[in-house]
Amino acid sequence: MNTSPRKKIWPILTVVILAIFLRTWAVSLLPEDFDEPVYLQVAFDYADMIKKGDFSGLIDYANVQEHPAFVKLLYSGAVLALGKIATWANAFYASRAASAIFGVLAVAILAFFIDPLSGGLLAIHTLAVKYTSQVYLEAVPHFMTIAAVLTFLRTNQERASRWLWFSAVALGAAAASKYSYLPVILVVLAYLAFFEKKVQWRLLLGYAAVALLTFFVLDIYLWREPIQRLAGSLAYHVGYSQGAHVEEVGYPWFQPFIWIFTSAPATWHGNVFFWGFDGLISIAAVLGIRREWKERRWLVVWLAFGVLFLLLWPTKWPQYALTITPPLCIMAAASIRWIVKWAREQESYWDYVKELVPKPGKWFWIALGAFLFFIATIYLSGAIRLAVGRIGWSHITAESSLLPGNTVNAILPLEDGRMLLGTDKGAAIWIPTESTDDLPEWVIYDTGNSGLVNNQILSMTRDDNGTLWFGTAAGISSYDGSEWDSFHASELGLPSIRTLSLASAPGGMIYAGTLRGAAFWDGASWSPLDRLSEQTVFGITTDAEWAYFGTSSGMHRYDSQAGTWDFFPTESAVTHILVDSSGTIWASTSGSGLARLNGANWEYFRPSNSGIPYSFVHWVTEIEPGLLWLGTSHPTASGGIVATFDGGEWHTFQKDNSGSSLSEPLVIVPSADDQVWIGTRSQGIDLYQIRR
Repeated sequence: MNTSPRKKIWPILTVVILAIFLRTWAVSLLPEDFDEPVYLQVAFDYADMIKKGDFSGLIDYANVQEHPAFVKLLYSGAVLALGKIATWANAFYASRAASAIFGVLAVAILAFFIDPLSGGLLAIHTLAVKYTSQVYLEAVPHFMTIAAVLTFLRTNQERASRWLWFSAVALGAAAASKYSYLPVILVVLAYLAFFEKKVQWRLLLGYAAVALLTFFVLDIYLWREPIQRLAGSLAYHVGYSQGAHVEEVGYPWFQPFIWIFTSAPATWHGNVFFWGFDGLISIAAVLGIRREWKERRWLVVWLAFGVLFLLLWPTKWPQYALTITPPLCIMAAASIRWIVKWAREQESYWDYVKELVPKPGKWFWIALGAFLFFIATIYLSGAIRLAVGRIGWSHITAESSLLPGNTVNAILPLEDGRMLLGTDKGAAIWIPTESTDDLPEWVIYDTGNSGLVNNQILSMTRDDNGTLWFGTAAGISSYDGSEWDSFHASELGLPSIRTLSLASAPGGMIYAGTLRGAAFWDGASWSPLDRLSEQTVFGITTDAEWAYFGTSSGMHRYDSQAGTWDFFPTESAVTHILVDSSGTIWASTSGSGLARLNGANWEYFRPSNSGIPYSFVHWVTEIEPGLLWLGTSHPTASGGIVATFDGGEWHTFQKDNSGSSLSEPLVIVPSADDQVWIGTRSQGIDLYQIRR
């Protein structure tokens, strides 16, 4: 008597654990998808209004009004739960985790109400895993539609049971989550109500009332002017389905068949989905249509009308296929059981494989189980390691913000937390807001709206008076807040004006390094530095006493008061120089790794004798006393790796342990709010929040 519940519960628990594992893996490894930043921004906006008590603004919030508010409110709950650590990256994974919880619940309810095999197939369905592990709107209505149907199946024809009201609430919640799930599920419920269950009218009216009330309560956008707002929201979908974006993508009318008969996520994200059985699940389901028409006709209605809806609706996005993954998995499970039963019957009669199949003992199965557990632990630990490593990382790109371009050559911190950013398409000032939930403001400078001599900004500095200086590909420009000035090669007395480096010194002096030579500004005019004529000056650093010039032959040190020079040759060009808090001089080089000056000689840290990832180092900076951050790049391929060095140990931010874009890091600068800003060659800015 006591063993029966165990036999029922253990398969269900196994399926749920599998679902948890696969969705945790997907949450950790899936790259940011197209709509995720949109919904996460709405979640931040909702959270900000809730914290301020602005409930009127919450009701009237019209961003992404084409979709109901319920799921976005759930995501705002994840943001609020994080409290002071609600950075974009943290909220991103918290919201994904919230989505995954409903994905797991969908598997659990299918395994419990139907059978564990059906739940197991949904647990591994790649479309279901992907879109219930991201900051999308799919996971909640996916679960709610399954719950609405399966609880309705348990209703009584003549009296109101708790299952009927559970189904009504689930239907209302599904409608308050995403409209596209509603047409299919309404047909299924109508078929059950009128043809199979034949529920009385009075109960159906109560059912509809509870569903509508749930829908209205959960979709707060409808609390004011419900009819007009609902009509406008639904009209958007009709217009969007006929809009330019849908036509531009140009999916054929039969695209839904491609989604359900292939494992598209396994193609898109091969490092995440190391399996792909969606097509086999669909084939097994189709093989069972005739049988299900006799035994569970409601499943065929669900599948048939769902496919018809997907074919007729012009918008063919892959996530829409989640409306029919439940019947596919249920029908496929029945087909698999039928095939297994048939095979067993054949085997019991013919004994085809009885003598061929080995009969291992219990130790074999124990060893196999231990091995599988070991493999699963490795996979899961890798996913957790990556998820933890990604915490604190975020990105600013030209596509997601007003950043002029994705090549960021220079970053300069300003007062009040502002950051001056120099790109290949102009400069910008990033202005933080009082709340981390709000979008930052931007001020853009380019040749069209300012006195910049060229849009390709290669270097920047700020003098004692607050004037901003921009080194460009075609000269130097300065801006004092009201007026612009520009300087060309003839004014600097140099043969080249491609200004690779700029640095300010006490007294208003500015040093400029170019492809051929360097010059200094004394507040009135430019003078060339004869010592550096014909030298390529990649980087300039100044302190109270010296000016340091990184050139193609090594480091030159200049005492402006005495007018004397020192030279420290290096094995390769010096790209940047750092004088750290202890007075130690570090040089990043273009092939010899990181160099540290000991007396008059350099000590080199290379991949061959240290943990530095590459020998080409673009930048070195001190984030906190004794902790260096370096931007390194691959010598023969695109991309790069950021590394840290505390004088003893190295750490690298790689694909499997961080949220780094892995684009070449050209400049690294700390900000006042404990963030590290990393300007990259092709992916805008990588941001890392330092954990204190």
